[in-house]
Amino acid sequence: MIRSSFVRVLALASVSVIALSASAAAATKVNVRVEGAKATLFEGDVSASAGSLLSNIGEDRSSHLCNVASNGGSGGAAATPSRALLAASEMPLGDRLGPIGFEWYESFSDFLVGSIGGEAPSGDNYWELSVNWKVAEVGGCGVALKKGDQVLWAVSDGATPALRLKAPKVARKGRAFNVRVTSGATGKAVAGARVGGATTGASGLARLTLRFGSKRALGATKRGAIRSNIESVVLR
Repeated sequence: MIRSSFVRVLALASVSVIALSASAAAATKVNVRVEGAKATLFEGDVSASAGSLLSNIGEDRSSHLCNVASNGGSGGAAATPSRALLAASEMPLGDRLGPIGFEWYESFSDFLVGSIGGEAPSGDNYWELSVNWKVAEVGGCGVALKKGDQVLWAVSDGATPALRLKAPKVARKGRAFNVRVTSGATGKAVAGARVGGATTGASGLARLTLRFGSKRALGATKRGAIRSNIESVVLR
């Protein structure tokens, strides 16, 4: 009897390990950035997986699947931008993202993101979703994420361009180098953007000279545009 019980425990433990391994394998590593109206709330890599979300605003206060397959998409279950947003909020540096307001809409089998970090856009603004710099045409549970995808949630009126910054990984102290700012969606050069104390010209280029420190985090801003991604430049 003891031997039988021991074998049963081992079998259950093996099943648990397999289940945990499958869960880990199902996780997808993506980059998530959240841009509020006045500040960047989060930017970093997260591991997201298919699962459910709790509708915590509106009439429906229950859980629903958020895995593409159950939200009108084709193919198998996959990690989604809304699940990635939740995963970001659960990270040590994601405390500024809570609470997140998810509202379930049965009519299109998806959630509306009403607020992030308590920030609920007003007027014509809303939390706009982009994946790999393209505005999503479906909800945050209807996009299947792949490893390395870039997810952006940003306060927008639907016509606010998102800036994209490109900079070298390494630069010499005291030696000038170029950075470039473009529209993330179109790839077109953006003039008049500020980055590292300089302003981009018609070609979207700005020339910087950094003299101090071992690493600098650069970001581009422009009135009427969504802040850019952050680029880290190592100084040697």
